[in-house]
Amino acid sequence: MIRERLKAATNEVHERLHGHEGFAAAAAGTISAPDYRDLLARLHGFHAAFDAQMTCAPVAFAQNLELPARARAGLLAQDLTGRGVAAETTARLPRAELVALHSEGEYLGALYVVEGSTMGGIIIARALAAFGADRRFYFGHGADHGRLWRVFAARLETLDGEAAEAAERAAASVFAAFETWMTGWRGALARTLGEAA
Repeated sequence: MIRERLKAATNEVHERLHGHEGFAAAAAGTISAPDYRDLLARLHGFHAAFDAQMTCAPVAFAQNLELPARARAGLLAQDLTGRGVAAETTARLPRAELVALHSEGEYLGALYVVEGSTMGGIIIARALAAFGADRRFYFGHGADHGRLWRVFAARLETLDGEAAEAAERAAASVFAAFETWMTGWRGALARTLGEAA
């Protein structure tokens, strides 16, 4: 199964991210309010870039995948607003630079990383009950999660040969880019506010 290959290709980075200070504190429900805002701010920079990349996907790839329903930067923006961050500040947050995607295999491999994160996100959301409604990002696709995942997984399993190899490379690349991007999470919001001043 292609999902097993993608899991193996990304497992090392995935395991390291379990130890990421911000994600670990969020999963334990012990993250402070300022750190939570910084974590959301940094996540927004990645997902805003990723969502934009998906809007440039070839029509043949995007067909039947309901990409607008999978976008999550807007959820992060709502959570930041709930945490007292002005929309203008969120709009100024830096965005990650992602490697260009070209083929269907590459797009599906990249989407595997982000779609897969919604599963763990639901678990983290429960630990973040103290933040009330400002957990939209972690609840991801909500009640539609199961259906969207099945649609994606079925499409993913159509890959073989060079397309499957491209998916593996893209998944590993996106996961590595995400790990690198998230190293600068603490103070992300303060830096943006400082730049805006």
